[in-house]
Amino acid sequence: MKAFKKLVILALLSASLLGQWVMAKEIRIGLAVDQLFESRVAENNAIKAAAKKRGFQIIEVVADGDAQTQNAQIQSLISQRVDAILVCAVDQNTINGALMRAQRARIPVIAYDRKLPNERVYQAYVGPDSVQDGFLAGQHMVKQLKDHSGEILVLELLGALNDQNGIDRSKGFQQALQALPNAKIISVPTDWDSAKALAATQNAFQANPSIKAVFAATDTQIPSIETVLIGLGKAHPVGHPKHIVVTGVNGSNDGYQATKKGFADGIVVMNLDQIGEKSIALAEKLIKKQKVEKNHVVAGYFYHSGNIVKNKDKIWGAGQ
Repeated sequence: MKAFKKLVILALLSASLLGQWVMAKEIRIGLAVDQLFESRVAENNAIKAAAKKRGFQIIEVVADGDAQTQNAQIQSLISQRVDAILVCAVDQNTINGALMRAQRARIPVIAYDRKLPNERVYQAYVGPDSVQDGFLAGQHMVKQLKDHSGEILVLELLGALNDQNGIDRSKGFQQALQALPNAKIISVPTDWDSAKALAATQNAFQANPSIKAVFAATDTQIPSIETVLIGLGKAHPVGHPKHIVVTGVNGSNDGYQATKKGFADGIVVMNLDQIGEKSIALAEKLIKKQKVEKNHVVAGYFYHSGNIVKNKDKIWGAGQ
């Protein structure tokens, strides 16, 4: 019995010393980024701020949208013996092997922003609650359209169909629109591309001039919607009897400015600061060999044309 107690004490001491050693040495976290655009830069900055607060070093690599490049970059991070890897995948299938190698090297992997379908290759995921974000945008649209009689045509500009965030935003949006039984949704994929959004909006209004509302899976496409509606003489502000309801998800400066001036009714703003904080907090726990829950989602906040200016400091893209 005494021998057993000694073993337990030694094990506890070893765990304590391991934790102290982990915190004593400089923690290096690899940040494998798919590509840089407005919201991703803001999200990465939030991650870096959370790491800096803890005294962690971030080693950032950017794949510029190339899956093979990202695969090689992750291999390089493993060779550098980083303590953890945060990854936003270009293509989950291409980097599967590299992430499995990280597992074998006992380097914890946290998927951020974009969830990976193979749960064996990562220890935790943190990202936006895209279903809820889409729902909030749709819910506000329903409030604006509920008094319309007859069929209500709604244009939905989808994100990329191979991106779970795009799929989930659409899912949430369409769930909200179920409260409007006379609504008919016209869904058009855009691959997150504003030029494709502009063409899709032009084509949709040409075929269906009576469209009453437009949902943009990313509010960076709202200027494209505005361009089309200006050309058609339909860009009436919020409150005008012929106003076309416009909502979106993201929190970009485009979305903020469009809502501020009353072209758009409102936007859902992703909480990128919280995503950044959670990502690093999860990495820290995993480095310390602590158990964590697998999935973490952060819902955004909806701001409309009447309150968006006073909430400017909460909108990540407003100051850009």
